[in-house]
Amino acid sequence: MALESQGIPTVTLISCSFCTLAQAVSSQLDYPGLPIHLLPHPLGHSDLDVVKNRGREAASEVVRILTTPNEVLAAEFTDKEFPLPEHAVGR
Repeated sequence: MALESQGIPTVTLISCSFCTLAQAVSSQLDYPGLPIHLLPHPLGHSDLDVVKNRGREAASEVVRILTTPNEVLAAEFTDKEFPLPEHAVGR
């Protein structure tokens, strides 16, 4: 959160397995609107084309977040609900 406090825009790239934790920690650090881009889990994949495609998809969202005004991001991410990871949901 040090960069954000200096006015430097950031985005957190995280898989769904850790999204809830990231939101809890950012809230405890008084930054409840942490911009998060949710990546598919698992991150690793043996097919290079799949990895490249995921990178392209993430890059466009990262650019959007980094170029969006802070007030807009705060409104978007402060109360945003992300899906729970599959292993956290009872079957």
